[in-house]
Amino acid sequence: MSYVRSVATSNKTLRFSQPNVVGTLHEMRGWRQAVGGFSLVDVFEVRGDALPRPPDAATVARLSRPVILTVRDAAEGGARPLSLREREELYRELLPSVAAVDIEAANLRALSGVVRETHTARRKVIGSFHDFQGVPSRARLRMIIGKARALGADCVKIAATPHSPAELVRLLELLEGAHQDAPLSVMPMGPYGRAARLLFALCGSCLNYAWLGAPQVPGQWSAREFSRMLAAAQK
Repeated sequence: MSYVRSVATSNKTLRFSQPNVVGTLHEMRGWRQAVGGFSLVDVFEVRGDALPRPPDAATVARLSRPVILTVRDAAEGGARPLSLREREELYRELLPSVAAVDIEAANLRALSGVVRETHTARRKVIGSFHDFQGVPSRARLRMIIGKARALGADCVKIAATPHSPAELVRLLELLEGAHQDAPLSVMPMGPYGRAARLLFALCGSCLNYAWLGAPQVPGQWSAREFSRMLAAAQK
């Protein structure tokens, strides 16, 4: 995979001090909606690993909202088995066009060059963790968050799959004082996900993902529905 170096730039700022609705662009129907001017979200997430072809940097820069670039590792739900080098190239190619990059907490050290370049460019780094089977222990969740912050994450994202009220509460407890320490995004997936995501947004989760085009993971709302519900709940 090869990319032409882009000079397209974006000055849109991603603010972690509010509960942002993030519209995920992972297939062409959602991408066309975003390019067409969809504005019912605060942020777009461009999934470089999932879109049928690498997005055009100039078009990314023209999107109406700040952009998070994610090139997800296949081990944590990525759509294609891209090598570390391929992922690194795409992050660097599109960095001037985005407000933040999302890198798995487990890969922040391996992609430390991208982390440094992102901070030099005055963009943000989101360190993410995904558990599609369950919810780690409290101790492990705190360890993941602390390690990600130590390796350069400006915001940490935890997405896990609770199967009981106790596991749901374990995730919700992470948001106590979240913005006092550092921004935190926490999202339940699976059977509790759809019902709980609005609550988590209201309790301080700074990035709350919804879909454009088609759902990406179990428990997601559409971006249109979730944006309207969150706006109504905040009145």
